[in-house]
Amino acid sequence: MIRLGKPVQLFEWGAGTTTMTQNWHLIGEGTLKNRPKWFAGATILTIEVNGKVTPKNEKDKTIKVFQPGEAMTPNTNRFGEVAMGLLKSVKEQGGKTIVEIELEGAAKVG
Repeated sequence: MIRLGKPVQLFEWGAGTTTMTQNWHLIGEGTLKNRPKWFAGATILTIEVNGKVTPKNEKDKTIKVFQPGEAMTPNTNRFGEVAMGLLKSVKEQGGKTIVEIELEGAAKVG
């Protein structure tokens, strides 16, 4: 479940040819800017990140969204995966970056 009041971490799939370089890399931390939008059966998450977000993998736009308290052990502050989608856009506004992620699967928001 995606929690509206909790921080968010974004991870991208590493660009590489071996199992040493193909893993998930942290590309940014921020907060959900507003409630997700639904458009044509897909959910659009808008995340506000302090600083820059520079995706390194140009071939694969897959992004995982993590939040604290959503790990396998509840009631902890460990980050756990809450959603997985495709990077739709990255826009810079002032000193912050607005990242939009398109979730094609079902997403529960609370």
